Amino acid sequence: MLRAKPSPPGRLQPVASLPGRSPERDAAPAARISGEGAPALGLAQDDMAGLKQAQEALSAREAQLLDLAASIPGALFRLVLPAQGPAIFTYLSPGIAGLFGITAEQALADPPLLWRATVPEDRAAQERSMQLAVATTGAWEHEFRIHAADGQTKWIHAVAKPTRRTPQGVVWTGVLTDVSDRKRIEAAMQDSEENHRTLFEISPYGAVYQDAHGVITSANPAAQRILGLPLAQLQGRSGLAPRWKAVHEDGTEFVAGQHPAMKALHTGLAVHGVVMGVQVPGRGRVWLLVNATPLVKNGQVLSVYTTFEDITERVLLSHELRRQATTDELTGLANRRSVMLRLAGEFERMRRRPGPPCSVLALDLDHFKLVNDTWGHAVGDAVLMHVAQLMQRCVRSCDLVGRSGGEEFLVLLPATQLAEAAVLAERLRRRVQGTPLVHEQQQIPITLSLGASVISLADASADAVLVRADQALYVAKSAGRNLLRLSPPP
Repeated sequence: MLRAKPSPPGRLQPVASLPGRSPERDAAPAARISGEGAPALGLAQDDMAGLKQAQEALSAREAQLLDLAASIPGALFRLVLPAQGPAIFTYLSPGIAGLFGITAEQALADPPLLWRATVPEDRAAQERSMQLAVATTGAWEHEFRIHAADGQTKWIHAVAKPTRRTPQGVVWTGVLTDVSDRKRIEAAMQDSEENHRTLFEISPYGAVYQDAHGVITSANPAAQRILGLPLAQLQGRSGLAPRWKAVHEDGTEFVAGQHPAMKALHTGLAVHGVVMGVQVPGRGRVWLLVNATPLVKNGQVLSVYTTFEDITERVLLSHELRRQATTDELTGLANRRSVMLRLAGEFERMRRRPGPPCSVLALDLDHFKLVNDTWGHAVGDAVLMHVAQLMQRCVRSCDLVGRSGGEEFLVLLPATQLAEAAVLAERLRRRVQGTPLVHEQQQIPITLSLGASVISLADASADAVLVRADQALYVAKSAGRNLLRLSPPP
């Protein structure tokens, strides 16, 4: 029987100086506390204000992570699965109480408590699935029943992936969720054809049957409503039909092996929680949350039962929040945070695999305050949007144009040498100078000052190239504006 026990205490390991501190102020000893829990840092120093700030920041971060863990449906867990011997839980989120009726503290204090909750008839299959996962170091996914503390019998869906290997064994991180409702529906469908037909017809979720080739044979009213087609037009269609234009959230197309129904047919395993965008007549792209369950008889997959929920509003809201977090509201360009993340990615790429460098342009609109003072802030905003559009037309699809603040812009040019960046920068400068904004039949002249630099392997961080580009921009402005200046790598 697998057993769980609290994680062992950590060990102190000496570490180097703290990030962001000068050597003079970093004389105090420091040590990292290692173990199965989250890493921590021990300090001995007389800078109590700095220590307090670090502690407050750490506490705030831990509180955020705990709030996130508590808000997720189900329970997050981390455990160590050794090649032989009992499993060791090292973390359980508060959601465990909603599933098992016991707190995380109780579960960790009484190691066998969670495993005893598994229905005896399900324990052997549960252990076999975990042992197979240990042997193959593949993902562990299993469904089993438990007797909760309040006497309820629940179906639990467990999924975990190996994250790293320690001397004690492989560390697995995963989530437990209550799938009792789905299991009750599936059981009802199997118990009675009449009950199944009733559920099939009245379910608010779309449901379709597909044969062994993935061709739709039946669809409930909810599926017909969600997909915008009557049953006669759905029957005979494949889930892979080009008319659906099925895509992932990142816009890439579903291939045959990724489609939930086809995957269930080919593997004989249920597929859950796949987000898919499809084209629906009269509505455009509709986003679905898809589950597919293979129907097996005598060991042979005969068909697949696919259910889906319309989550279009949820996905569009998520996309909008993501867009707002990465996009400048006025110009539609990337915001500074998004540009800096991309720059950091290019910097890390160069460090891992040196190759064509990434160049950076820092741009500033000349005398922009005069435009605001003369024409008003509305016209100033129009100038910013006008320049943003001109820049977007001049760059390649792989380049990133962003507004870093006020009248300042940044352009990232991947796989671009400094000389090539200078050519593009001059083209930008001439395009902006030669394309004034027309407002009320009057032309508002606009010019740019630019600084350019390129990532170097000698740079200590991604910020270094940005600093050089800003310095070159300052030189251009000091030399009279409407100029480009280059800052070669160190």
